[in-house]
Amino acid sequence: MYIYQIERTLIHAQVKRFAKHISGDVLDVGGGERNRYKDLFIYKTFTCLDISAGPEVDIVASADAIPLPDGSKDAVVSTQMLEHVKYPERCVQEMYRVLKKGGHALVTAPQWNELHSEPHDYWRYTKYGFIELFERNGFRVVEYEQRGGFFSNAAQMTLRYFLDRLHLHNRPVLGRVFSRIFQAMGAFAIFLDRHDTSEANRKHAIGWCFLFRKE
Repeated sequence: MYIYQIERTLIHAQVKRFAKHISGDVLDVGGGERNRYKDLFIYKTFTCLDISAGPEVDIVASADAIPLPDGSKDAVVSTQMLEHVKYPERCVQEMYRVLKKGGHALVTAPQWNELHSEPHDYWRYTKYGFIELFERNGFRVVEYEQRGGFFSNAAQMTLRYFLDRLHLHNRPVLGRVFSRIFQAMGAFAIFLDRHDTSEANRKHAIGWCFLFRKE
């Protein structure tokens, strides 16, 4: 069942803002069984690669060994995947390899998140780690955006605690009640973050959205 989560709302908004740069033959690396953001893009073909089979997965393979030719894709999308791979450097190298020259990669990852998808939860990324990882593998940063601040982070931590503590995904009635509470809490947190431009708030990102280019 659907339960509101502030981070997913923020990711959707970020991907939507960056979507104009993604077109042509698109590869979604780690898209999972549901392509949440596919409808935000205008594309010629959209191919989903994931380590596990699913109804919307086209290629079952590891992100560090993509079975596609060099320079075969116009764009790459990868949302909330890099924290789950043992060898993120290899994954970035593979994204670079399959991209055409001048192609874009739209990538999101968390700076904070609770332990999840165990045991395959390995990494968290600051903006500096993000930039270092991609630039040393040939990419150029085009644009990036912080996701959330202190208030959004606090809201996400709170809702994730109660989501797990009360097993809300398995309790439909209670889950719907809490989803409405989480939605109101999330809207207020986003409002507060938007109006708090302090250095202190800037340090508490939930995560990042980056647009890279293959030169």
